[in-house]
Amino acid sequence: MSSISISTGSLQENLNNQHTVFAAHSIIKRLWEKDHTVWRSEDVHKKSILNRLGWLNSLDLMLSNIDSLTAFGNEIKDAGFKNVVVLGMGGSSLCPDVCRATFGSAVGFPGLLVLDSTNPTSVLRIEQQIDLAKTLFIVASKSGGTTETNMFYQYFYDRVGSVKKNHGENFIAVTDANTKMESIAKEKQFRRIFINPEDIGGRYSALSYFGLVPMALIGMDIKKLLHSADEMRKQCQFETVQNPAAQIGLLMGEAHNEEIDKMSFVMSDEIATFGYWAEQLIAESNGKEGKGILPVEGEIIPQEFDPSRFGADRFVVFVLLEKEAHKYVQLQKELAGKNIPFVTIILKDIYELGSQFFQWEFATAISAIVLKINPFDEPNVKESKDNTVGVINEYKEKGKLPVKNMVHSDAQCIVFGEPSYVSSFPTGTVSALLKRHFSGKKDEDYIALLAYVDQNSANEKSLYSLREELTKLYGLPVTVGFGPRYLHSTGQLHKGGKPNGIFLIITADEPKDVNVPGEIFTFEVLKNAQALGDYQSFANKKLRLLHIHLTGTVNDGLSMLQKNILNG
Repeated sequence: MSSISISTGSLQENLNNQHTVFAAHSIIKRLWEKDHTVWRSEDVHKKSILNRLGWLNSLDLMLSNIDSLTAFGNEIKDAGFKNVVVLGMGGSSLCPDVCRATFGSAVGFPGLLVLDSTNPTSVLRIEQQIDLAKTLFIVASKSGGTTETNMFYQYFYDRVGSVKKNHGENFIAVTDANTKMESIAKEKQFRRIFINPEDIGGRYSALSYFGLVPMALIGMDIKKLLHSADEMRKQCQFETVQNPAAQIGLLMGEAHNEEIDKMSFVMSDEIATFGYWAEQLIAESNGKEGKGILPVEGEIIPQEFDPSRFGADRFVVFVLLEKEAHKYVQLQKELAGKNIPFVTIILKDIYELGSQFFQWEFATAISAIVLKINPFDEPNVKESKDNTVGVINEYKEKGKLPVKNMVHSDAQCIVFGEPSYVSSFPTGTVSALLKRHFSGKKDEDYIALLAYVDQNSANEKSLYSLREELTKLYGLPVTVGFGPRYLHSTGQLHKGGKPNGIFLIITADEPKDVNVPGEIFTFEVLKNAQALGDYQSFANKKLRLLHIHLTGTVNDGLSMLQKNILNG
């Protein structure tokens, strides 16, 4: 079983008070009884909370279905499928992507790929890696109406139809009951339909069919993973002092209330992708009503203390495999000496991620109690979706996307910004614009790079390098989000949380566009519409935003961007 230790820094007295409050009001007991008033008592919140607590008990259903899930995995392997592709977005795609990167496929089982980007380069990259006739597609959508997922389905259903007649047998659906996707799956004679409990929200769905079906299809030992999760679930029924997830949640909440609202993840390389699953869970659950904890994942954290890296607004979470825990002992001593709070979680092996899925779901729910918010809604995610629909409708009517206020244009890029924000900015160079834009306040602000580019290794390397340069130059935490995926995760925090973000949307012309069967728009148009829709959300809230469009190749554009930042 995983072990946990917490160094509370200056927060111990606050945490002692919270332990007392939780015990006096039986908060843990009431949470398990699904008493919505531990979060919010208003009627407007009651339904959304009560309809999102199924994750507390979903393990029972999954444990009872281990044999059938394992049998289905063997059926697909024996049928000769070489690849499985998850078509999803947000909560339906991030857990499978963690499993793809962490566990890989067992011998003889198909390889797993995940598509959660409307970028045409991303769509084509997935298609180029597979044999359409021997690929099983998982159409994963809780609502059954997620725009991106439906477009992915329409494209690949059409493509599979070009190589075989009975193409429905290459598709399965994971969705709620009575959704549009369930109807489509029945009509098109999908190989299988998995109906997920409808009282589980997307970001809390890792330990439901959304996570377990892809795990079974790549031959993971789902029994071992679920037993790890179940051990954690048992611990989460204790009072806070004996409850590891509750202790983490209380620390998150009290740190936030003391303006320590940036949480840096340090993870063993082998399990590093778990960070972006946790990022979505935390940011989308707690980023609202002017509150929110900013998860900072994927940073290069040195094993020796770097004072420029850790401001007064940071605490640190270490999630480490037991074999690597010794590497960070000295850093942890330094953090303790500086009174910086940190959590250390030690896992014996990668299957203990099962415990971490449940632990972080529970911890996030606990932190929301401290913050006095509803962790199960996502009001600002819908806002960006609605804006995108408006942009697409304008495209359908006028045949082109709307144009924003241009701040700068040259042979390599075009920069856009709201007049009310950029009116006092220097003119002439991209370097000067970016320097002014990124000059924030240490211990208050953060920078978010929001890149609508293909999430391949080269682009990741460039953006993470850019992140490091920005941190060094401005002393601020920097996050990297790939669009449109971030719209379903950190996007909620960006618009619903504290207005202290400095945002840069990055788009680029893709080398090849792809038509969406049945639609008058292409994937490139959809991607750009999503970027424009999100731009409008930022603009409506008068947040600090620039949009830079790269006119050459993505690689050249990101290199140009880094040079201009360094020269600023």
